[in-house]
Amino acid sequence: MGYLKGLAKQAEENSKAYLRSQFLALLPSLPPVKTPVDVKSVSRILAVRSDARLGNILLLTPALRLIKEAFPSAQTDVLMPKAYAAALKFNPSVSRVLSPKEWPFLRFFGYDLAFDFSSYHAFSLSGALWTAWSGARWRLGYQRGESDKFINMPVSCPQEKFHETVNLARLVRLAAGERPLRSDSDLRLEWHWGPGEKEEGENFWRNQGLDHESVALFIGARDQKRLPLAWFLEIASLLRAQGRKTALLIGPAERRLIENVSLPAGTVLLPEMPLRKFAAALSNARAVLTADTGPMHLSVSLDIPTVELFSRSEPWRFGYSHLPSHRVIETTGRWAEVGEVWPVLSGLLNG
Repeated sequence: MGYLKGLAKQAEENSKAYLRSQFLALLPSLPPVKTPVDVKSVSRILAVRSDARLGNILLLTPALRLIKEAFPSAQTDVLMPKAYAAALKFNPSVSRVLSPKEWPFLRFFGYDLAFDFSSYHAFSLSGALWTAWSGARWRLGYQRGESDKFINMPVSCPQEKFHETVNLARLVRLAAGERPLRSDSDLRLEWHWGPGEKEEGENFWRNQGLDHESVALFIGARDQKRLPLAWFLEIASLLRAQGRKTALLIGPAERRLIENVSLPAGTVLLPEMPLRKFAAALSNARAVLTADTGPMHLSVSLDIPTVELFSRSEPWRFGYSHLPSHRVIETTGRWAEVGEVWPVLSGLLNG
């Protein structure tokens, strides 16, 4: 039965891929717009990031800051998944996050400039479609796949190894022309607090029996990035030997992994929380240990010292070893050993 379900699912995916390819083949390529962006005439901007991943939204925040610097009087709307809209709440560079109900009406909002901020390494049909549907006079995005059928200012993909924040910022720099903007070395992920949020997070942290020397371990991750629970519990025991408490943070997919598990003394399993409450609680940690996943980028945006484990993705593109108090451990194709991670984490805590 499982084999037949697998065949049916594969057939469905193949059918979708075929229909998509046929649809794209029918569309003509757009002629590139030859007129540079007239910075002074831009009053409404659309930023599109249509994939539902927290890390990708946070990676976008430096580019949003650059848009505000380049077009200070313009309104910038962001089209993104509803699930992570809270990540941009109180962000001064964002005029509003568009609700899904508003997406079909993009063409009537009068956008002058639109950015397809989809990743350069793979074509995103949804991102391209929404960028095109905006009707903006200037539409920028990386030139990959069938993107030239949706954007009229295609940008060649980077050939060198740049951090993803730099890659996204590059689109803004090209639109801004000669406008002076902060350098790539000054790009930082951003998180902005609302009234009382940090205080609420501190109270929650304290009520869980944690203090500001406690370390947060995030055990969730996608697929093969996820390390075994026992691995994290060994780290928690080592932290306990140093006199530190540990907060275990999990996602819905990891809830079953920790059922009926005996936790080491001084280890607290935090409940699942809405994103902003989660961030407010996390901001009280002395340090965070995590695989390359959304909470890693959240920890960086909160400026918490972080040990980042990379086993299946590129640290040069998504890691933060270039920032103070952040450490990257790369073990390509395998999980890191506790003996490789503990000296790095301990050194960060006691340095």
